[in-house]
Amino acid sequence: MLLGGQGSYLKATDVRDDTYVTFKNEGEWITSAKYTYPDGNPKQDFVIKVKIGDEEKSMRLNKTNREMLIQAFGNETSDWVGRSVKLNKVNALISGKMMEVIVIGIGESKDETNDETNDVDQTNDIPF
Repeated sequence: MLLGGQGSYLKATDVRDDTYVTFKNEGEWITSAKYTYPDGNPKQDFVIKVKIGDEEKSMRLNKTNREMLIQAFGNETSDWVGRSVKLNKVNALISGKMMEVIVIGIGESKDETNDETNDVDQTNDIPF
């Protein structure tokens, strides 16, 4: 079970070229004790355990990364357990500051059970 504030969180500085993570659990929504939405309500983060190298870390999934995973693997997060995806770093403007952020590379996943790369079919969305 994940608890807010426990364990180490995956950061952009942990990601290098060809970094893959494997999902270790189905994740859960965590209420932030520190951050709030503009209306004053506590921020909700979706946090999932991942294996990166020989370590396990907690990874916050923003809406973009969650939507990418849903498109690739479905909306049942228990189906993500054991799946691996490549992580990329990009620069993005966050709250007026340029920051490195983690982006999941869909189409660049591998199945931990047989260590083969699985290309995700993205042709369904091509308009021609």
